[in-house]
Amino acid sequence: MSSLTETSHEHRERLIRHIERLRALAEMADAGTSFALRAGLEEEWHFIDEQLVPHMEAIETTLYDRLERLMEGRHSMAPMRREHEELRRLIETLGDYRTTLASGDLAATEAMGLRRVLYRMHSILRVHLAEEELYLRVLEENLSTDEKDRLARGIDHAAAQRL
Repeated sequence: MSSLTETSHEHRERLIRHIERLRALAEMADAGTSFALRAGLEEEWHFIDEQLVPHMEAIETTLYDRLERLMEGRHSMAPMRREHEELRRLIETLGDYRTTLASGDLAATEAMGLRRVLYRMHSILRVHLAEEELYLRVLEENLSTDEKDRLARGIDHAAAQRL
């Protein structure tokens, strides 16, 4: 069984290269379309559906409640939860652009909108994952080995269910 830190880092490493791919796709978004953009967006859509969303759900249900209890209300995980909600909204919008792109070329305004969604997702995710690393330290310093192991199993199990 991996430690909480190892499990979290493994999940982060799986996510980070895809997050960087979102930025690269944003740079490709232009009026009209290209096969590479379509194919890349389709690949990243599968990442979002099969890895990113389960990761968000696993972190919310496994870590955030425990962090709030540990910090005894001195610090809320509400900002992190709001970022997850914003990401869900952006994912829904990205799905709309995916449908549009699959059926033909993008107009200039659609390409600009797609680019904006991809850049926003990239920036939110980069900062969000860095913040999760900081919260992980709080857990590492304040929980017993058994508690950390239970959280690691919870993250791993929840994220793996949809993979």
